[in-house]
Amino acid sequence: MEIVVGSGSLRIQDIEKLKLLISPYFALINPQCVCGLLHLKQAAFLADKAHEGNYNLSKERSTEVLLYLTFQRQISKAIQIAGIDANTKSVAWVSFGEAPLELLDMIDTDKSIISGNSFDYSNINLETSIIENSSFEAKQKIIMAKTATLSVQPR
Repeated sequence: MEIVVGSGSLRIQDIEKLKLLISPYFALINPQCVCGLLHLKQAAFLADKAHEGNYNLSKERSTEVLLYLTFQRQISKAIQIAGIDANTKSVAWVSFGEAPLELLDMIDTDKSIISGNSFDYSNINLETSIIENSSFEAKQKIIMAKTATLSVQPR
């Protein structure tokens, strides 16, 4: 199964219409929870492998992606952190297989949205000095290491 990721700005005002696209194989994500394209691809890959290897924490791949992106083991907390809501103006997305055709009618594709510049570091308990004094690449490596260790954390 091909994994496709992307991001874009919303064309529509009706967030509920956009939410109807969410399925077990398609996730919509708050882009502030994505620390660059590599982070999004890594979370999608790890979520897929967790399901293939039967060590998944959620029943759906789309929810598993949120768990990996937010380093959470609790689904409700991951949705609270990385989900979309009425204030959403842009989204990141992961599709396990082809993305819904309607998606391109609802967003203007823009990869810069997940460049990592708007990543919200407040959810990861990273020291302020690291956030302020490290390069983006160094911070992204820290984030991706936290993402990779989710499946081996004790329950």
